[in-house]
Amino acid sequence: MIEIRPQPLALRWQSDDLPARIEASFDRQALVPRLGVLFVLFAGALADYGHGHRVGHWVVLAAYGAATLAVAAGTRVRARAVARWLPAAATCVDAAIAVYVIADHLPLGASVSRHGTEAVARLPAFLFLLQTGLRLRPSLVLTFSGLVATGWLASAVLVSGSMVAGEHAASFLWREGTALAAFLAAAAFVLYAAVWMRGAAASTLRAWEERLILARFLPSGVASEVIRQGGTASVAAQHATLLSVDIRGSSVLASRMPPAELVSLLLSFRARVHDAVTGYGGIVDKYVGDGVIALFLSGDRADQASRAVATVEGVFRAIAELNSEDGRTDDQPIRVIAALHAGEVLAGVFDDGRRAEFTVLGPSMNDLSRIERRAKEADCDAIASGEVISVVPPARLAALKPRLLAPPTQANSLPELYALLVPASSTTMVRSTEAEPSLLSRPDRQTLAVAGRRAPGEAHS
Repeated sequence: MIEIRPQPLALRWQSDDLPARIEASFDRQALVPRLGVLFVLFAGALADYGHGHRVGHWVVLAAYGAATLAVAAGTRVRARAVARWLPAAATCVDAAIAVYVIADHLPLGASVSRHGTEAVARLPAFLFLLQTGLRLRPSLVLTFSGLVATGWLASAVLVSGSMVAGEHAASFLWREGTALAAFLAAAAFVLYAAVWMRGAAASTLRAWEERLILARFLPSGVASEVIRQGGTASVAAQHATLLSVDIRGSSVLASRMPPAELVSLLLSFRARVHDAVTGYGGIVDKYVGDGVIALFLSGDRADQASRAVATVEGVFRAIAELNSEDGRTDDQPIRVIAALHAGEVLAGVFDDGRRAEFTVLGPSMNDLSRIERRAKEADCDAIASGEVISVVPPARLAALKPRLLAPPTQANSLPELYALLVPASSTTMVRSTEAEPSLLSRPDRQTLAVAGRRAPGEAHS
């Protein structure tokens, strides 16, 4: 059974399990915030520290600017080795710069508290922390926060050790310890957010990929239902209008056409029928050889039938265009058979734990293949059962000019059937019973005359 489970901790933590495209454009998109940090460092370099380290600060500023450009340039390199080490290298560079800026301000803050310069010194560490968290790689968050915390603590200890014991040393250590604790608390929140967002992103991407895979094997819309319900779409009994479209004389075509050309024709035929079906809100159930089975489940019976009839007209228009494009209009054109039926079916995704398949079951589905066979026997290109004809709006029904087919000579349980004239392609593809009197015996044509005065779908004797 297809299931969408919560992602395990390994998937949320290990960098190799998350699709690389999450980070593919991160450094390029992070260029703007890095430029913001560059501006903060520039402002700090202009500040008066009072201890003669301004030159070193400008050196760090230049180094960070160079690192920013290197990271931006590295994103354009497609080598896998560069893609692997670039995030870690950028994280280490950011941590080193953050530690240097903090350590550079510590001697000044040891004797007197200057909140302005302290804020400038500590801000890059917090900004770099957020930027590292946006990579959704918890290991990098731990690396960055560990390096910064270690460097920060070591610098504070060294500075306090050089101070004369007293109130200034205690106040200095308390101030720096509080700031370091705030940084570690922020790092913990960023780490948690990275782990959680990583799992959410991985689950979303996995579901999206599964939907793409399922969409190639399940009808349009059913794949989303399977994903939404966590592996199986409910199977329910409901009314459906069924449509079968088949290429007439496909065996002859196969014997006359090269395999590559035949495959190209079948793919083009399938694509055009699929577009016609989905364009009117139908579902392509399956492809069977050179045939397509579709169904209309939404809406009431009249709406289903109307959209199914419109689909048939669209299919014939599409096949006429295909014949025109391939130059087949006058020389053995591709002809199709369309059969329409309606009734109660059992439809849904049947999943035995090994393979999931969208399936439609019921007597109406079994009748559809026999109705199509009857259309071939009667040499009709479009045929519909009385269940469909009886609910089609009169205006659309008049354009189709339904003609009652005589029941077959052999006994069977087929419903009342009507041959249809599809206006979109009547000149090239559809031969109605009106144009082909040989389809019916003379008594049957008299029956047609009587049936033509009855409402479609009314039982005939």
